[in-house]
Amino acid sequence: MSDITHEQRRLQQLVQGLDARLHTTLVIAEVILENVSLHDGVPGPFLDGYREGALMDAVIHLSRSNYEDYLRLVEMVGLPLGRQVP
Repeated sequence: MSDITHEQRRLQQLVQGLDARLHTTLVIAEVILENVSLHDGVPGPFLDGYREGALMDAVIHLSRSNYEDYLRLVEMVGLPLGRQVP
């Protein structure tokens, strides 16, 4: 039987999910940045405007989700942040 409490397990899951999404957000942002740097070059960007926009939407969604989970994490461990979780 595990010595981890339900609250500790929830905290671990939140941290692991947040870590994975933060990494994903970083990778997508790097792809967008690399694509933008190729706009004026030859052979040009590897993503068209539609795909680049779709990736930007994904980054925005992931960033919001990351921020919400960060606030939940802060609340769960009792750190004073001065904001309420939405």
